[in-house]
Formats: sequence, C-alpha cells, structure tokens
Amino acid sequence: MRKRESLLLALLCFIYCALAVARPTTSRAIGKPTPSPAPTALPQNFDIDRALEDLLLLLEDEAYAEAITLAEGILKSQADSWEAYYYRGFAYERQNKLDEALSDYDAVLQIRPWDSGFWRLRGELVLKQSDPRQARSDFKRSLFYNPRARQTYTSLANLHKRDVNPAIHNLYRAIDQALREHRQRAVNRAIDTLTETIESFERGARPPDLGYAHYMRATFLKGEGKLAQALDDLTLALELQPDMQDYYLARGIIYADMERNRLGSADFYQRMTLLERGAVELELAVGESVAVEMAQGLVARLAFAGVAGQPVTIAARDHVGAGVDPLLALLDGDGLPLTGDDDGGGQLDALISSYELPEDGIYTVALSHANGGYEGVIRVSLR
Repeated sequence: MRKRESLLLALLCFIYCALAVARPTTSRAIGKPTPSPAPTALPQNFDIDRALEDLLLLLEDEAYAEAITLAEGILKSQADSWEAYYYRGFAYERQNKLDEALSDYDAVLQIRPWDSGFWRLRGELVLKQSDPRQARSDFKRSLFYNPRARQTYTSLANLHKRDVNPAIHNLYRAIDQALREHRQRAVNRAIDTLTETIESFERGARPPDLGYAHYMRATFLKGEGKLAQALDDLTLALELQPDMQDYYLARGIIYADMERNRLGSADFYQRMTLLERGAVELELAVGESVAVEMAQGLVARLAFAGVAGQPVTIAARDHVGAGVDPLLALLDGDGLPLTGDDDGGGQLDALISSYELPEDGIYTVALSHANGGYEGVIRVSLR
C-alpha cells in the first residue's frame, strides 16, 4: 500500500471510531504538533497532506469552526479532495448542522460512490434527520459494495430494533454476532449462529435480507474448506439477492477451485457488469501486450482473433506493484463466458493458462478488478 493511502486509511479509521463516542478520542502522543493557522485560501503549492493532518488535529481538539475554515481553504486549492469534504462534514455534524454535513457527505460519494463506509455514515446521518427509509437504503448500498461490513449490520440491527416483526432485527443482530465470533476465531460458533438464524425463517417466508446470512455462512464454510456447502449457500443467497456483485465473485472463485471454469467465468463477468462504471475497448494480438490504467468499476474489453484448437495463455499482472487485483473472463464471439481467473498468476495476478479455443472467431478478454485493489496499471499479455 502506498504511503499516501496508508495515511488516509489511518485518518479514516480514526474518524470512524470518533463517530461512536461523544468526544473524538485523541490518539497522538504528548507533545503533538500545533496545527497551522487555518487560512481562508491556500497557496497553490501548499502541502495538502500536511493541511489534512492539521485538519485532523483540529477535529481532535474539537475546534470545529477552525476545521471548517481550513477545509474550505483546502477545497479552494483542490476541489476534488474527498478527505476535506469528509472532515468538514464531520465538523458540521458535531455542530449539529446536519444539512451542511449531508451536503458534504454527498460530495464525498460523488467522488467515491463505491465507498461502503461512507454509505453507512450517510445512513447514520439521515437517520438523525428522522428518515429511516433513506437510512435503510444507504445501509443496503453499503452492503452492496462490501457485504462483510460488520458496522453496517450493527446499524441495520439498530434501525430495525423497533419493528413490529422482530425477525429482521434478530437477523442483523445474528450476522453482527457471527462476525464478532469469527474475528475471535470461534468459527464453528459463528457458523452455528448463522444456521440457527437461517433455520428460524420458514421456507415460505424468506425475506431478501436472509441472503446476507447465507453469504456470510458461505464465507466461513469456504474458509473451512467446505466448498460444496459454501456453494449451496451462495446459490441461495443469489436467489434472494440476485444483484449482489460480491456474491458472484465469491461463487466464481469456488467454481474455479472446483475446475468448473465456464460457470466461474460467468460469475466473474456478471460481477464485472454489476460494478461497471466505465469501459474501454482495445484490440490485442497474439504475442503482444497492452497496459490498462485500472480504476474502480472499470471494465476493459480486449478483442483478438483466434482459431479452433489454438491454445492461448492470457496473463493480467500488476505492472508497477501498485496493489491492483486483476480479474479475467474470456468471452466467445457471442459474448458467452468460457473461462476466467482471479489469482491464478501468483499474488493478486490473474492467469488463464493454455486454454484451447473451441472455434474460429473473435474472442474478448474482459478485464476488471477483484477486491484486493482497483487502482493501478495492469499489463495484459496474450500468447
């Protein structure tokens, strides 16, 4: 992970924790540096990273007015700084200026619409504004991008606490509990917790929300090497929630492990299309390679001509070690998936090795990313 990303992740973790308490916790040692004065506008050569550190210090000291002023200065110099929007929104929220905070969180999501954590924070904010329906929608969006987000299940359990039918509240509370148990390495107990919850629903009254429990149980079962049971759970989860992109990735990986490559590639490609936010089309010739600048939700489609019986090897590699996680699916001339791969090339790299083409025609290599990283250069080679 790059230095800047590590810093931002650390700052983000602090603010997430701060939302759960009345006062932000101070994590810096005695003798911490004094924040720079908050200017109304920053010079063009101002160190944005340093300004963000100063902004965090102001939030730690509950100097919310000064933090807002500094954030405004950062945004005048760097209008797409999602961090500045986030910290300013946090400051507004602490001042109980909820409309202003919501506007800033919306700005963050315009820049980072895939960010599960921000969807949860937005849901918590609109819940403060007495809009439980919108809060539930935001929490569901959070789980679309990351169905393993334990804090979002906690939020949903709290949201449903006063429901006339307690079953949904109990469902989310059980998923939250199972995730805690799994983190404590009590895997069998976590599986039992989910099984009891799943079995509490009659087959004729199975809400879509139950898909989350099947998905989480599948995740735990796969970790225990119980692939057939995990596969059954993922299929049930997708029957209940057919648009959950990460379920397809999880099932595709299991299919690949079972050498059911056509089914695995179909799931990989479905996942790509559900997440697709941008596309590029390129041509590729045998013996050549191309570099693709990957971004979250990007799908690159690389066309090449092939002949029946021809063995091809397709490699997608992190070109400069940025931590991007390529995902591959090979499509035939009708756009039907044939085979695919996630991490078969070692580390996070993807590799389709010596696949024999079934007929003459134009084939397409569909390239996107899995969960290990999405930003960086991927070099795709065909031989």
